Amino acid sequence: MAPSLLLLGCGRFLFTDGTSVSVGSFNDGALRHGRALPVKGEGYLIPELWRTRDARYGTDELTRAIARAARRVRREYPGAVLGVADLSRKGGGGSEHHRSHENGRDADLIFYAVDERDKPVAPADAMPRYGIDLRARPPAPSKDVVYGPFSPRRFDVKRNWSLVRALLQDPEIEVQYLFIHEALRARLLDWARAIDEDPALVDRASAIMHQPGDSLPHDDHLHVRVFCAADDRAFGCVDRGPVRWWKKRYKYLPPSRQEEAAEAVAQLLWTPMIPLRGFIP
Repeated sequence: MAPSLLLLGCGRFLFTDGTSVSVGSFNDGALRHGRALPVKGEGYLIPELWRTRDARYGTDELTRAIARAARRVRREYPGAVLGVADLSRKGGGGSEHHRSHENGRDADLIFYAVDERDKPVAPADAMPRYGIDLRARPPAPSKDVVYGPFSPRRFDVKRNWSLVRALLQDPEIEVQYLFIHEALRARLLDWARAIDEDPALVDRASAIMHQPGDSLPHDDHLHVRVFCAADDRAFGCVDRGPVRWWKKRYKYLPPSRQEEAAEAVAQLLWTPMIPLRGFIP
């Protein structure tokens, strides 16, 4: 792919190869050359409500990982269809529907559900909420959003854990957070332990799945946030919050690379935000 020129703040220019560039942070950022997730693929679809918003842009890494995860779940559980809601707008930036999703590293995934006969049901133009009994309730009211009807359904523990596992094991991304209600998180972890999942994977899922304290409880969807891709840090992509897996990774590298990795972690923790003024759309 032919290289292109990207203008950074303070008169800085960098050449890119035309792939996606995530800039800034999840709540103060931009997305350049973002990849549009197709509205339908193997094992997933974007319901009409979210198609009309056209907030289906993300980094190359995130969009490919969503498609891979949905495909993997469908092959493990034939008939499973993942509902994909908002990623980022084309070009990134703020949205009236979110306080994040600004630089292509966030995605909202509608929970898998089953009917009363334990059969998979398709995602609807709605985000049902799920309580401790795992039964669907009406969506939380949202300004200027009219949700469509949905059939009776239950939170599908098996398929939702399969989705979490697929995302955490994807070699192209490193998940920073999976925002989810605490009660649903507990059910997923209980299931993982019951089927004798790798304890290291369960521990990692336990640390990364998190009910946010400054927003809605995420009992209606799984919010995925991935770390900046290594290449995007050169363009000003900034990870806010814990970088736990980066800080630990260097300990397990060969001695010749530990110092290099530790220095990279230090730079990651202290890299200042590059101003977003002066970007080319």
